[in-house]
Amino acid sequence: MRAPETLAAPAAPETLAAPESLAAPESLAAPESLAAPEPPEDLRAPEDLRAPEDPGTPGAPGAPGAPGARKWPEPVVLLIEDEAALVALVARARKASTLAVDVEANGLFAYRCRLCTVQIAFMEEETSSGGTLVTAIVDALCTPLAPLAALLGPEGPVKVLHDLAFDARMLDEAGVRLGRVRDTAVAGLFLGAKATGLSALLQSEVGVKLDKRLQHHDWGQRPLGPEQIGYLAADVQHLLELDARLAEQAAALGVEEEIAEECAYRLETAHRPPRDVRPAYARVKGVEGLDAVGRAVLRRAVTVREALGEAEDVPSFQVVRSEALLALAKRRPDSLEALAALEGFGAGRAAQHAKAWLGAVADGIADGDVPEEERALIAGEPVDAEAIARFKTLAARRKALVGKIGRWRSAEAQRRCVCEQVVLPGHCVQELAALGVKGERGLAAVAQVQGLGARRLAMYGAALASLLEGAERR
Repeated sequence: MRAPETLAAPAAPETLAAPESLAAPESLAAPESLAAPEPPEDLRAPEDLRAPEDPGTPGAPGAPGAPGARKWPEPVVLLIEDEAALVALVARARKASTLAVDVEANGLFAYRCRLCTVQIAFMEEETSSGGTLVTAIVDALCTPLAPLAALLGPEGPVKVLHDLAFDARMLDEAGVRLGRVRDTAVAGLFLGAKATGLSALLQSEVGVKLDKRLQHHDWGQRPLGPEQIGYLAADVQHLLELDARLAEQAAALGVEEEIAEECAYRLETAHRPPRDVRPAYARVKGVEGLDAVGRAVLRRAVTVREALGEAEDVPSFQVVRSEALLALAKRRPDSLEALAALEGFGAGRAAQHAKAWLGAVADGIADGDVPEEERALIAGEPVDAEAIARFKTLAARRKALVGKIGRWRSAEAQRRCVCEQVVLPGHCVQELAALGVKGERGLAAVAQVQGLGARRLAMYGAALASLLEGAERR
């Protein structure tokens, strides 16, 4: 990557123009994240994004020197810091057929995770002989993002992202509804890649190594220097090339529609509201094991932690971890000495607010329990033996049906020589099994499965309905 031509967006839009861009899960359940975060690598500086000493196997489909491989141009990098510059960028980008998009936030460093940057790459003046790869870093902390809504929405060009869920949620919170997407993580998974993280796919398919030394950087810090801009640009500059390579493979296998269906499903689920809307204390692991007073103390202590985190603008866990609050609720110290003896309260931020913790304990003891309307939100309420037996029976039936569907899926994948996820994504397997246990039958039941898609329903509807027919009813 050559050095940015400008690190500040020009005031006049016309000056922005440059001279003529989970490990594949084996389980049946669809993972929330397709690949675990990769540890930082001690790689070279951001300017040296390509690794000449390890260019990939010459002639391989993903290797830079593969026959027919497209030569991608060096990028022009722009830093967008005001609305006028963003409007001008959008006018240029909307002419492209495809955009690469990525975002960065500061969730590890602030009480409320905030969108910090939006990275966009696209080809400008594209011809058969090449064009200009424009990469824009939009500073979301100082630039109103409303101009991006039409560009990144369903009416704009196709957006290429990698593992889109987080990006979609952050953009949604900023008022930009993402639409018309392709996810290279989904494509990699459905094409049978052994590792579907961005670094792994770029290495295997494009022959590019990413510098991940800023993977856990606080993107709320300003100013953005050359190192930060280089890192931000690198994550999108190769996405278009990666997407093109994966699209060629998908077309060769005839699985483009299945990949598109799964990308649409991932985007739709990312836009859903959070499933767990319980109060923060009710989500603490172990709360169900507390007695009534312990629950009340935990409720008060979590309230104190959230107030301190918001006041200091740090994540709640940096004030004190939930495990320490659970111990506080069990032990209920009544002195500074007893509090300091508890792990997590003797040093750091928590130690600076000792009186607040003791106050939370006293208030919880006085409460005696959490409000009655909140007790039902806490898991672990006593259930009778009959309910437990019924739950175990249904769980066993569902497990058996999951296995049955899974065996059919495996055989069909082998017959078609495709990844099992192409035949039926894990989340579809689980939803089908749940419907079968409930007693749902026939094509009408199969058609209810979200993310199945019209092609799978036409190809496999009868077979899946047959699998449900054999399921035990509750």
